[in-house]
Amino acid sequence: MIDAQMERIISTIMNAGTNCMYFCNAGKDRTGVASALLLKKLGYGDQVIVDDYMASKENLTGFLTAYVREHPEVDLNILLPHEETIRRVLEWVSEQEG
Repeated sequence: MIDAQMERIISTIMNAGTNCMYFCNAGKDRTGVASALLLKKLGYGDQVIVDDYMASKENLTGFLTAYVREHPEVDLNILLPHEETIRRVLEWVSEQEG
């Protein structure tokens, strides 16, 4: 997911001359990773980034649970954010920077 397109997204947001809004349905995949990368570039620590990412779980559990009720073929566990996932992203970013 952290590819040339993600680099363009981050660059566009970081270089925006004014406010910028970006979003997705679940807020944990491309948007969640973009948010994590932006916070990292702005100097925030990993725990702040993890906490921000996991706030999506609190904010979206009701919405995603309702979605799964209507689409029983979808696994709620796949849709929900997991702390381990964002920690792996942050570890990978640190390895790339090092």
